[in-house]
Amino acid sequence: MDKDLLLNNYFESNLSDEEKQQFNELLSNDLEFKAEFEFQKKAKIAVALSEREKLKSQLKEIENSRKLKNNNRTWLSLAASIIVILSLGFIFFWNSSAKNDNLYADFYETFPNIEAPTTRGENTLNIKSEAFFAYDSKDYKKAIELFSEIYKVEKTDYAIFYIGLSEMELNEHKKAIATFSLFQGDSNNNFYFYIKWYKALCYLKENDIENSKKLLNEVVKTANPFQSKSKELLSKLD
Repeated sequence: MDKDLLLNNYFESNLSDEEKQQFNELLSNDLEFKAEFEFQKKAKIAVALSEREKLKSQLKEIENSRKLKNNNRTWLSLAASIIVILSLGFIFFWNSSAKNDNLYADFYETFPNIEAPTTRGENTLNIKSEAFFAYDSKDYKKAIELFSEIYKVEKTDYAIFYIGLSEMELNEHKKAIATFSLFQGDSNNNFYFYIKWYKALCYLKENDIENSKKLLNEVVKTANPFQSKSKELLSKLD
């Protein structure tokens, strides 16, 4: 009887019915055979565990690699989605901004000098006429400088108005909004509706439609030189 063959066939699950009977008899009666069986059994288990651990490690590496690929695909998909969203947002913003620029160009007109003559001479030479001369000459930086000096001393509404208009001419609409916000007069003031109208145009240029419409709605409530234009612009903003 080949004991090693019996053990090998046992672990290979190849024992015949006769060999099974022999195997069980030896396992019960032969201590040496039993010890060898236990040793090989433990060895087989150790090998199996070792192989399983290797397999688990390999599977883990495969899984991590797959996750990395999936994450890369996810990030690529996410990045692509973000790009699409940003592109659509940019297209929408660009279209909105272009529309607002066109409306601004359609409705904006340089406001004339209605306050002082621009002819300079010995009898008319003063800071006010100099300021308006600069304004009429399109020297808007100089106009801002001179009107600002007037405002510091006199706190006059026309100085605020023409500073803001000059800033608009220089495409400094945020500054113009801040300047127009200095105005404290009510609807009885000559500059009330003028300032609201031009301030609304500044907000339009800055793509702040909410504030632009808010001012335009105030202008349309009362008869004034900009009532009709305000109604027309509001209809285009809706």
